[in-house]
Amino acid sequence: MHGGHRTQGISRQLAVMLGSFVIGMGLVHAQDKPPGTPVPLATALAERVNLGGYGSVKYETNDLKESNNGFDFRRFILTLNARPVPRLHFNFELEFERFTALELERSVEATAGGLKVEQAVEGSNKSEIKLEQAWVQYDIVPWLNLRAGALLVPVGRFNLLHDDNRWNIPRRPLVDRGAPVLPVKGTWTELGAGIAGETAIGRQGLVRYEIYVMNGVVLDAEVEEIVQTRDPRRDKLELEAEFRPVGGPFDKDLNAGKAIAGRVLVSPSLGYELAVSGYVGEYTPDILAADEYVWSIGLDGKATLGGLEIEGEYVFTRWKNIKRVARDFARIVRDKSADTPSSASPTFEAEIEFELINLADSKQGYWIELRYPFWPAALNQTVLGKGFTNPQLVPVLRWEQVFFNDLLTDFAFKGGAVTTLATRNATLNRLSVGFAYRPSPLWVISLAYEYTFVENGSLRGLTNFLPAQENESKVHAFLMGIAFGF
Repeated sequence: MHGGHRTQGISRQLAVMLGSFVIGMGLVHAQDKPPGTPVPLATALAERVNLGGYGSVKYETNDLKESNNGFDFRRFILTLNARPVPRLHFNFELEFERFTALELERSVEATAGGLKVEQAVEGSNKSEIKLEQAWVQYDIVPWLNLRAGALLVPVGRFNLLHDDNRWNIPRRPLVDRGAPVLPVKGTWTELGAGIAGETAIGRQGLVRYEIYVMNGVVLDAEVEEIVQTRDPRRDKLELEAEFRPVGGPFDKDLNAGKAIAGRVLVSPSLGYELAVSGYVGEYTPDILAADEYVWSIGLDGKATLGGLEIEGEYVFTRWKNIKRVARDFARIVRDKSADTPSSASPTFEAEIEFELINLADSKQGYWIELRYPFWPAALNQTVLGKGFTNPQLVPVLRWEQVFFNDLLTDFAFKGGAVTTLATRNATLNRLSVGFAYRPSPLWVISLAYEYTFVENGSLRGLTNFLPAQENESKVHAFLMGIAFGF
């Protein structure tokens, strides 16, 4: 099961240590013992609960004019998989992305002639705490199980198998993260329910599937505040509300429609997989009159040819009638900005802006990765091999492309009418060459070179991680990374 089979359990010895704190509370009955057979609580914990996690740190430098080199504690994830009884499961992942601290300060006090309220939020830049998974499962038979909660959307391959320590390049694919073809960048989680299961075929094969009904992707607002002092001009407060596709809410849905997602994987034998997946749902919120849909299809697979491993993914996403949605959005908002008249405040100006972000008529893209794990026996007694049971060296090559069709690049309106609506067609390309050292299967130290480019136009606006300028159409980057799991 996705997430569950990826969760790496702590050792039984650690579970015993944890249980020793509560061993004095008494004894419990092990699930594999006859009723009435007492066993230590620590043993029961080790059998029923697996704790683990993974994370990654990387260093990056590139030749863009507005980019600085530096270290990035990309993410740290805590995982838990529990089985209180044999046919009931709980799976959980909590992500801390670039997170160091979050502090909220608030005070309320009476002052002469009034009330003073102060509030301040402190935290690290671009940090995030995210619930990646939290679902329960009721097993009926191996090919039919009920699942509900916060679920990874089963479109493509990487969104389900996204653990950093699984991969040998310190960057996630463009299709899933950097220039997402997926309706929402991975890791993409939605609240819903459905069925999942697997069945054996032949001697070594299996068929695995997941089908869910979910709240689904919707256009929602992210508000950004900018305070600017300008001498001799008036000081300025700018509020930008960016409406972009995001994962659906975890309470009441923002529209009446529900989304459907599913994936079917066929593995005829060990090392060979082929899967087809899809998603469809309404992406416009109820505040807009238009009821428009987004749909995606995916094809992914894996093959092992001798020592060569080949893995890849293709995704196509279509956003229906983005121009109609833009006009409907303009009608509701009416004006793009509202300035404070100078007569009302000669020293202060307020501006409110509304934007539509990350919409295109269609996007499609793919990545294909070739790896050749090996290990020279001569290294067994060196510092690289001594003390490790299954070390590997892994040269890796990844080629990726994303094709944008009518990507919305400029959108302006006034008085409810669209005044500017510009789109762009573009092809984004990236070649990555890397080399990884794996002292154990759950740890990887990697180096990679990236060449990212477009054949016509600029890189600006095509990715969410490259601060390219209008005159920059290519970038060379070098990355070093460490990813770990436990």
